[in-house]
Amino acid sequence: MKISAATFHDMKVNTKIAAGFSAILAIMIGVGAYGYFGVAHVGANFEGYAQRVAVVDAVSEIDREFLTFRRLVRETATSQDPAAAAKLAHEEEQRVTAAIEHGIREIHNPERHEKIVALKERFEEYAKLARRAEILRQEKDEVGHKVLDADGAKLKADLEHLLTVAAREGNSNALILGNEVLKHVMQIRLSVNLLLGRHDLTAKEKADQTFGEVATILATLDGMISSPEARKDFDEVKKLVAEYHEGYEKAAVIDEELDQLLSRDMPSLAENVAADATAIRESASADEHALKAEATDLISTTETMMLWSGIGGVALGAFLAWVIGRGISTPIRAIAEVLLKLANGDKSVEVPYADRKDEVGENARAARIFKENLLRIEQMEAEQKEAERRAAAVRKADMLRLADEFQRAIGGVVDTVSAASSQLESAAGALTKTAETTQQLSGMVAAASEQTSLNVQGVAAAKALANQTGKATSEISAQVSSMQAATRDAVDAIQEITTTINRISEIAGAIAAAVEEQGATTQEISRNVSEAAKGTSEVASSVVDVSKGAGDTGSASSQVLSSAKALSSESGTLKREVEKFLANVRAA
Repeated sequence: MKISAATFHDMKVNTKIAAGFSAILAIMIGVGAYGYFGVAHVGANFEGYAQRVAVVDAVSEIDREFLTFRRLVRETATSQDPAAAAKLAHEEEQRVTAAIEHGIREIHNPERHEKIVALKERFEEYAKLARRAEILRQEKDEVGHKVLDADGAKLKADLEHLLTVAAREGNSNALILGNEVLKHVMQIRLSVNLLLGRHDLTAKEKADQTFGEVATILATLDGMISSPEARKDFDEVKKLVAEYHEGYEKAAVIDEELDQLLSRDMPSLAENVAADATAIRESASADEHALKAEATDLISTTETMMLWSGIGGVALGAFLAWVIGRGISTPIRAIAEVLLKLANGDKSVEVPYADRKDEVGENARAARIFKENLLRIEQMEAEQKEAERRAAAVRKADMLRLADEFQRAIGGVVDTVSAASSQLESAAGALTKTAETTQQLSGMVAAASEQTSLNVQGVAAAKALANQTGKATSEISAQVSSMQAATRDAVDAIQEITTTINRISEIAGAIAAAVEEQGATTQEISRNVSEAAKGTSEVASSVVDVSKGAGDTGSASSQVLSSAKALSSESGTLKREVEKFLANVRAA
């Protein structure tokens, strides 16, 4: 049983369902087959029953038609219209023959078939006797009408004429004997009619006796006839009596044979035919009742078996459905509970049914794999957290180290930029003052140049001022160069950290451009002063250019000062941002 249960559990779900349905189908097929064969058996019984009924009907038809035929045969013997009666009898004989042939076709039972064949032979014999009886009847009628009736009437007339002649001749003895002959002839005719009409054997005996008496009387009367007329009548009477007696004897023989046929032979055959028909009918009826009872019992048994088989099939089907459904639903519910617990975080739950080979086992193994994956993921998450913790520690140490290195590398640059911006600011201040002095001196030169046409000695004083301006300008250029070097170092160091350095570079570029412009202006002033001696008008023009250059120098120096102040402010901002960045890095 355990092996069977394990085998059942290892079946696929579709196999289980198919097995259940196959079992139910097999039961239903069995029920249907039993019902079919039962119905087929009942059908066969009904066919047999119908065949028996057909046999009974056929035999009953034979019996009815044969009785009609017998009646018509009897009527033929007594009918006033024997030709019409014979025609009806012949027609009925054909109907009886057809009924017998139909019965032979319907009867399949060997015993009954043998009986109906015998019945047919007896009927054929009976019909043959009936036809013989008909011939005898015709012969008897012919003898009766042509001989007995005609000779009897003529015999009576001849005797009456003989009596008339005897009376006229006064032959009393002939008259007496003639009356006796006439009376006996009348008795003979009566007896013959009784014999031929009723086959009265007493009448035959009476007729035979009377014929003997008539012969005796005629022999006596023969000696008493003397007249030719009387002799003629007497001879005619003797002849007629002889013919009548001969016709009577022939009719009596025919009547005896006819009576033998109608009273003994044909009734005996008819009884045999009727007995055969009755035996066949009773046998078929007995089989009919037996088949009816058997069919009724078989129908009842089949109905009962089909009912209980149907109930058993439904019960077994319900049981199989319950077993299959329980074998599927119970493990599925258990696996669903396991998955629910796993989803709620309970990873200690055990997964059942994993050893089964069906879909339940597949789901159970999938649930077990899910559990193992959850445990593996949990382990991986713990390992990942530990790795992240270690990586965070390493990253923090690296950031601190990077911050320290950055501070060491960038701090000096920032300090240098700050110092350079301070120096630039101081140089820009000095440059501004120098530019103001240059502008004042250029004003003085311009005033003195108006008098150069009278005295060119003022040119020396202008050259000295120009030399002073050039000196100041050289100092500014040196400061700017120093500031540009510091600025380039700062840009190279923190170019990708903040945009502030870009601003410093822009400012340094502006300062360099202003210094270059100032140097060009100073050189122009120096050239113009050196050539002042060439002419008063050139000196005056150069002084104007110096004055203009001094103004430009003032503007440039103001711009350098502004830029220096901005650079100083930006360098402070850069320092604060660097410190803030390092604090954030260390905090990270």
